[in-house]
This record gives sequence, structure tokens and C-alpha cells, in this order.
Amino acid sequence: MTTGTGSAREIPPGRLANFEDSPMEDAPAPLLPPRRTSKPATAANLALRGKKPTEPPVRTAESPAAVIRSSTPSTSSQSAEAALKGPEDRVRPSNVHIPVALLEPLVGKCKADGLSHGEVIIVAIENAYPRLKDLIHPAATAGGGLFASRRGRASRQNDGPLTPLNYRLREADFATLDKLVDEFGASSRGHLITAALSDFFGDS
Repeated sequence: MTTGTGSAREIPPGRLANFEDSPMEDAPAPLLPPRRTSKPATAANLALRGKKPTEPPVRTAESPAAVIRSSTPSTSSQSAEAALKGPEDRVRPSNVHIPVALLEPLVGKCKADGLSHGEVIIVAIENAYPRLKDLIHPAATAGGGLFASRRGRASRQNDGPLTPLNYRLREADFATLDKLVDEFGASSRGHLITAALSDFFGDS
């Protein structure tokens, strides 16, 4: 048993002569176990590990914003709806000359009932249809024997001063107007419309 006096002792020469640090580059590399290849997490492998297979995520309901976007009609759907309409549904403008005396009551009817000029014309013609044969004075016809039958142009001298009236109707409505012009022998659409409006407003 030695007693520690706290004083340094002298080391005999040659005692640490063979004590040296070995260089790191000369040390053999440690052998590592071979790397295991990863296997897909199948149900059998997960069962061996005591784990449950992960179920696919459940699709949740769409957010309100997504529902709104999906419910909003796109430009292509609006174009498809427009394509479903036939050419007879296309609205186009036209104009006709009517007596000046009919303009004020027609405008008043539009303001009172919220109708357009074309809609008032339709109402007047449908109202006067049973009497159109008597209201329209067809022009005299010529021919029919040796010559082909033809109808002269009816005079509108009794209509007084005329004024232009702009209106809009569907193509199918214009086709109906032309059919009525031929049916009752009116000289033009203006002749037919004037007779109907005059009867409607009590000016005939």
C-alpha cells in the first residue's frame, strides 16, 4: 500500500518506450452487417410485426366553396343551352309604320302593363283575330283566268300620317305575321299591325 504524498515521482528511463499511438489510417475498418433491403409493407409482413395494415383515407365531403364552384354553370354549359335553342327562338328587331294617332296609346299600354312594343302588337293581333277579315280591306285581285292571279297593293290613305315604330319579335313570330298577311290579304305587315292596333285602341 502506497501513501500519496502529493509529490511527483521519477519514471525510470525506457519504461514508456514502447507506448505509441497507432495511426488511424492503418487501423482496419470495422465490419458492418449487410444492409437489409426494404420490403413492401404487405398485410402478412405487418401481421408478423404486430401492426395493422393502414386503410386508404376516406374521402370527405367537398367544401362549400367546391360545391358552389361545381354548381355554377360554366361557359361551356351556357353555350350548350344556347345551342339547344332553335333558330325560331332568335329575337331580332324590325320596324313598321303606324298612324301617328296610335303611337301615344301604344306607349301608354307599354308603361302601364310593362310590355314591349312587340308584345303589345301580339296582344292586339290575337284580340282582333276573329275580326281581321273585316278589319283588313284586301286589295283588288287581277287575273285568275287567262292570266295568273295577282293582288294589287292595298291603299293606306285612310291611315293618315304615319310614324315609324321599332319592335322586337322572335323569328317564329315574324313567320306567323307573314302567314296572317297572306291569310287575310293585307298588303304588308304594317297593314296588318295597323288594323289590329286600331281595333285594339278603338280607333277603327
